[in-house]
Amino acid sequence: MLRFLSALLLTLATSIHAQTLPLRVGFQTGDINTLLMYAAQTGQFAKNGVEVKLTPFPAGPAMLPALAAGEIDFAWMGEFPAVTGYSNGMPIEILMMERLDFTNVRLVVNPAAGIKTVADLKGKKVAVSVGSTSHNHLLRALSQAGLKQEDVTIVNLSPANMPPAYVAGQVDAALTWEPNVGLMEKAGARPIATTSSLGMITGGIWVARKAFTKDNPAAVQGFLKTWRAAQKTYAANPAEVRQYEAKRVGQTAQEFDALIARQTASHPSFEQLLTADFMGPPGKELDSRLMKHLQGIGAFLVSEKRISAAPADWAPIFNTRPIQEFLRAEKP
Repeated sequence: MLRFLSALLLTLATSIHAQTLPLRVGFQTGDINTLLMYAAQTGQFAKNGVEVKLTPFPAGPAMLPALAAGEIDFAWMGEFPAVTGYSNGMPIEILMMERLDFTNVRLVVNPAAGIKTVADLKGKKVAVSVGSTSHNHLLRALSQAGLKQEDVTIVNLSPANMPPAYVAGQVDAALTWEPNVGLMEKAGARPIATTSSLGMITGGIWVARKAFTKDNPAAVQGFLKTWRAAQKTYAANPAEVRQYEAKRVGQTAQEFDALIARQTASHPSFEQLLTADFMGPPGKELDSRLMKHLQGIGAFLVSEKRISAAPADWAPIFNTRPIQEFLRAEKP
C-alpha cells in the first residue's frame, strides 16, 4: 500500500511538472519573424514550460482588437499599433524591442515613372499603409525634399497588396518593409530612401496584455528564457535558425540570407534593452531613446487624426520588470 501511494505521488508530481503554461501569440504574416518561427517550430518554448499557440495577422493594427478581447496574450508588432492601442486606453505594455531595423523599411520607385529622387515624387502615386511606420517614413522623406503630403497621391495598401499594385502599374512608388519591399525590388523597383538615410529608427516590439503578465509570471519567464536561448543559437548558427522563416515566406536559404542582409537588423540583448539607447535603466525609462521615439509617434498620430490625443502618462507603456527579474535569476 505504501509503495502504491509513493508511486501515485511520483506520478502526480511528474504530471504537474510536465504541464506547460499556455501563451497565445500573435504575429505578422507581412513581416519577418526569424527567431519566433525557429523557437516555435523546434519546440524551444515547450522545453521551457510554455505552450505557445501562434495566430497570424496581416499587420499590427489587426492585433489590437484581439488583444482587447483577450484572444491573444503577446503580440509582435511595430511601434505604431502599440502606441495607437496604448493611447486609446488599452491595457497593454511593451516588454521588449525585439529587433532594430536600419534598412528594412525602404522607399522604392518605378524607374519608368521618371523618379530618381524623393523630389520627383511630386504628382505621383505612392503606396503606404496609412497611420503606420511607412506613412510616417513617407512624410519625413517628403519634408526633407521640401514637399508636403498633398504633393503626392497616397494609396492606402497593406504591405502584401503593394507588390501586385506595383507590378500592375497602379502605383509609381511604395514604402514598406521586407519581405514585400524586396518583392518589388525583384520586379524592378529601385530604393531611394531607408530608415537610416532618413535619420529615423524602427523595429519590432513585443507587446503584452498587462493582465497576462501580472497573472502569469512563470509563462513570461519561460518565454524570456526561450528568447534568450534563441538569440544565442542565432548568433552561433544563423542558418539553423533562419531556415524556418525562409520556408514560411517561400524563399530559398540563399534568397532569405539576401533578405536579412537588406534589413540590416540587429537583435538587442536583454542587457542592451535596459540602457538609454532602448528602454532605459530602471527608473529612467522616460529619458530613453525608445520612449522619445514613441512620443514622436504619438505626436504624428495626433496630427494625422489617427488618435484623439497623446497619452497623459507614458511611463506605464514600458514594463521592464520581467527582464530585470530574468537577469537577476540568471546570475550565478
